[in-house]
Amino acid sequence: MAGLVTGIIGGGIAALGSVFGAISAGNAAKRARKQAAIFEKQLANLEKNRQAIINPYATTKDLSGLATDLSGKVSNPYASLGVATAATAMQIEQTDQALANTLDTLRE
Repeated sequence: MAGLVTGIIGGGIAALGSVFGAISAGNAAKRARKQAAIFEKQLANLEKNRQAIINPYATTKDLSGLATDLSGKVSNPYASLGVATAATAMQIEQTDQALANTLDTLRE
């Protein structure tokens, strides 16, 4: 019998907790709706009173006449310069041979 009474009391407390939780959630939702309405009014006021967008290029005309072709005045003095790669290739081969000789010496 005591277990039954304890169960009923526990169930009642749980039900009351659910009721108070629902009331609290309802109040929080009401506050959130009020705050959202305030923010929407502020946003509408800011949009209504904002500065007009200024186009800095509105008065700009055709500027293509300012550019001139200077390609005839520019030259590349290194255009005909050849690149010597044979010496570098020979040095790489010598380095490889020296490393191979070192490894052979270490193996012995």
